[in-house]
This record gives sequence, structure tokens and C-alpha cells, in this order.
Amino acid sequence: MQLLRDPDTRVIYVTNRRLHPTVIEYALDTVTSLPNSHARRRLTFLDCADGDPVPLSQKVLGRPDLVEQIRREVSGSSQACLVTYSSGSPERTLAVRLGIPLYACDPALSYLGSKSGARRFFRAAGVPVLEGYEDLRDEGDLIQALAELKSAHPEVRGAVIKLNDSFAGGGNGLFSFDGAPDAGLGDWVKRELPQRVVFGTGTDTWESYMAKWQEMGGIVERHVDAAETRSPAAQLDITPTGEVRVLTTHDQILGGTVKQVFVASAFPAHPSYRMDIQALALRAGKALADRSALGLLSIDFVSERTPAGWSHYALETNLRVGGGTTPYFHLHGLVEGRYSRDSAEYLTPDGEPRCYYASDRLQRDKYRMFGPDDVIDIALRHGLGYSSATRCGAIFYMLGGIEHTGKVGIIAIHGTPERARRTYDGVVAALDAEALSR
Repeated sequence: MQLLRDPDTRVIYVTNRRLHPTVIEYALDTVTSLPNSHARRRLTFLDCADGDPVPLSQKVLGRPDLVEQIRREVSGSSQACLVTYSSGSPERTLAVRLGIPLYACDPALSYLGSKSGARRFFRAAGVPVLEGYEDLRDEGDLIQALAELKSAHPEVRGAVIKLNDSFAGGGNGLFSFDGAPDAGLGDWVKRELPQRVVFGTGTDTWESYMAKWQEMGGIVERHVDAAETRSPAAQLDITPTGEVRVLTTHDQILGGTVKQVFVASAFPAHPSYRMDIQALALRAGKALADRSALGLLSIDFVSERTPAGWSHYALETNLRVGGGTTPYFHLHGLVEGRYSRDSAEYLTPDGEPRCYYASDRLQRDKYRMFGPDDVIDIALRHGLGYSSATRCGAIFYMLGGIEHTGKVGIIAIHGTPERARRTYDGVVAALDAEALSR
């Protein structure tokens, strides 16, 4: 919706199912610099009337009438483009049928977004990576890589194994080397691996995980277990001219059984290293631009504090819209300020910093009793909703699905990270209390 701030911009928004009217009005209310009526005239909603778990682009391609309707909507515009969550073969095909460019990486570059491809790319770009091995195809490769990692680095206490094409930590597992022998390490790993590995989601079994491994392969990396570790990330936008813009650096909050699954993001990243992360992300971004990467993407890191200071290692490239994309665009649209590359902060027009704590993973079965209006009302009654006067408060997204999934996204904006987190926690507490009282 924030694109509608430009009075010359039109948006054709395609969804699986028709959006709840409250969701639309609430989203339009966030375009604070223009009358709702002006923004609404330039916004067209189309839907597939289909809630099945199939990628949206495939649904659209299966509806020639809808493709034609979209094509009519964008006809006559020399600057129209297709913006999608990710860019695979269906998205490229849809862009071709619409006769407009896809504002995202060509699917031919998808190998850069795999775990193995990212490790090779980072090394070539001069961005540090963890000790480890990539291009592992089967169980034998995995066992050998784990044994070689421990042999080459005896001080390593554990390793993370990752499926090549997983995301948000869902394909990660943690293997402990505790009790590993000095001799016969390969045999020990082979014997211990099936029963010792702990998976990030807690739902995989050794058999199900190895079936995925046989299909897509993966990597092994040293597990960072320093006394203080962080998981920062940077969001980038690469324009068609090759300009690389840093949108944010933020800290990822990880959860799951072994703290490998993305849960939330806190912007900006910690002041002790945010400038370092920005510099490394720019180096990687320029190398990506040299390979014709395009559009919105992010780079994940892991950081460990050593006696000499912080050490940072690049983990993966996400060549798609990520968990921090929506929070950033809401921050930018609501606050109407700018990202400062000098401090890696977001500043209001008056030069005051604004931070956020955001998550699209807040889910409770009991939240299914709420409609979009309920969620908005609860926040307002507790004085937690976003205020354009103070440029602080909470805003919601993914509201349209709360009745079906019990899931909602929250972005809490404030002047300091601590107050942003307190606002977020206040919203969750208010929703929980309301659900309990009903």
C-alpha cells in the first residue's frame, strides 16, 4: 500500500481470496499523506477465489481470464512491473504473458540462493563464511563432511547441517561432537548421527530429513556457540541500473528446538556491529549486481563476540521478499523519513531515530475467535495503536487470515529498541488477555 504515496502510481493487487473490507480500509489508513479516496482510486483488487495451498502465480496462470484482466489493467504503461514474493519459473512465465518485466532476480540465478551456492558466492565476493563444506549430495557425503570438520578443527563442539533449498531455518539440524573419539571418527559419526541430530523444527525425523537431503543436498558448517552470539541480517534493493541500496540492518530473533528458526526481527541491528554488517552486505550486494541480480533481497549473518571483537560470517542470500520486508516498508511509509547510511538508523523528518520489533509468526489457536476489527479495537483500547502524531505504536498485517489460522503480523515502532519491544509485548499481552476473557 505504501507505493500509493506516489500520486502517479497504480497498484493491481492479486490475492488468493477476497480481502476482508476492514483489512483494506485499515491498510489504506496507513497511507497517511493522501486522502483515502485518492489512494483507493489507484488501487485495484483481483482475487483467485481459491484458498488452496498452491503458489499464487500458478493459480493466476491457470486462469487465462484473470491473466487477460491484469494485462488490460497494465496496458499503456511503460513502467509497469510484476512484484512477487519469490521468483521462480511460474513468476517468470507470468511476467512474459503479461508483457511486463519481473522486478526480481531471474530464476536462472536461483543457485545463488541455495545454501551451497551462497557459500561459493560469498567466498568469491570476499565475504567471510564459516568453516564447513558445501555441495553434499547424500548421507555418505554428510558423514564425511562432519568427520573432516571435526578433524580439521578439533575445538569445534558442534555442526549445523542445512538443506540446500530450505528457508527460515526450517531445514536446519544441530549435531553435537560431545564425546567424539580421536580415532575412528567417521565410524563414530555414522553410528551417532541418526540418533544425535536435533532438527530445527522439531517435526522432522531422521528418515524424513534424509529423504529431503537425497532430493536437494545440503551443507555442513561449524556451529557458533560463543558466549555471545547474534544473528544479524541486511535487506537490500538492487535497481535495474545496478545501484545497491541498503534498506535495513536488523537482528533476527531465532527460536525452535535449537534456536535456528526465524521468529522475529529487531531494527536496527546492535550499534556495536551494525555498520560492519552494512559494509559486508554492500560488498555482497555489489557482487550480486555484477551477476545481474535485481530487486528486493536479504543476506543473513551469524556473529560471535571474541576477545578481539565481533566476527561476522555470511550464511545465505534470500533472493526474495523476506520476513523483514513488510516491516521496513510500513516503517518507511508511516514515518516518512529516511534510512541513514551514516548510522544505519531510520530517522524521522525531524532527525529522530525510529526502531521496530516485528514478527509475522505470532500464532495462537485462540486468536481464531478474533476478526480484523477485534484486533484493531484491542490495540486502540490499550493505547498501543500507531499514532501519526508521535510516529510510534503498533500496526498489524496479515489480518485477513486471523480467523482461519489464528496468525497475525505485528510491527511495533518506537524511538528505542527497548520501547519498541515493550510495545510489541504489550500488544501480545492485550490479545491474550482478551482471548482469555471471552
